[in-house]
Amino acid sequence: MIKKSILFITFLITFFIVPLCFAYENKNESVKAHDSHELEILSKKSNTYIAVGIGRLSGDTTYQIGGQYNMPSGSGTFHFPISKLEFPLDVWLISAEESKEFAKNVTLSVSAKKNYTCDAGKMEDSDWLTSSNPSQLDVYSQSDAYFDVLQLTIHVSYKFFEALHWSFSAGVGYWYQNLDYECKLIKQWSPSGLSGYDYTGSGSVDLTYEVTYHIPYIEIGTHYAVNNKWSLNANLGYSPIVHADDVDVHVLRAKVSEGDCDGDAVLFSLNGRYAISPNWFLALQIDYAYITADGRQKQYTDGAWSATIDQKITSEQLCGVVSTGYAF
Repeated sequence: MIKKSILFITFLITFFIVPLCFAYENKNESVKAHDSHELEILSKKSNTYIAVGIGRLSGDTTYQIGGQYNMPSGSGTFHFPISKLEFPLDVWLISAEESKEFAKNVTLSVSAKKNYTCDAGKMEDSDWLTSSNPSQLDVYSQSDAYFDVLQLTIHVSYKFFEALHWSFSAGVGYWYQNLDYECKLIKQWSPSGLSGYDYTGSGSVDLTYEVTYHIPYIEIGTHYAVNNKWSLNANLGYSPIVHADDVDVHVLRAKVSEGDCDGDAVLFSLNGRYAISPNWFLALQIDYAYITADGRQKQYTDGAWSATIDQKITSEQLCGVVSTGYAF
């Protein structure tokens, strides 16, 4: 929570409060004839466009379990966490976006991202089993992780303030992301020396994992037009009603774990754009997301319920996309 608060305040000061001060100053100066003419030219630039690009996604999505549990034999409390699985997100993406300006101040945008590589890196599975020493790592494994990602975003924004070079907007949106993993064990061992936990992978899929994030959010943004060629957009979104559900299948153990969690998220994007011609442009966009959600996980072994336990899902993601587009 502290990390997100600092991030929120930093972005707010850097990209909204400071630009707003300059915007009001520029607005007062815009009474000059040549400034008024320049503002008129910049305000006529269209927000209707299509763009396609390639990008790189990095970060992780992680879930932890522990805390209160219920089993057929009874209930109790474990330390938290007793287990953590960290799934990497390092893949290349293709991206497509369309933006439509329905009125002078209202814009609707939709975008989609899909991976074209699937080797995501190493999945790490850690267990702390000794209740008398919760900080002692008892079981650790690494697996090769392969996954597919589909991310869809839609948002509507309203431009509520405009001055020379600057404009400010507010809006709402919906961020959907599905991550679908297959993991092949490389090696598992016990760092604390427990027996019975040493295994070497056979090359087969030992674990599958799927997590889906549903994130409706509110957003504030700023646009700065340096001139007729260069422009910069910054947007900051927040969601207090994130929903995340996941399914973990330990294939060899015939164990299925299903999580249902709710939480919040911070979304930030920065986009720089260069106009090659009156219609064609190049763009570089950086997206950052921090998601956290808490809930309960239900576990089933051989199809029968075996336990319910506290669960926490977090994800930190950074995505950079280079694209080319055509403005109408």
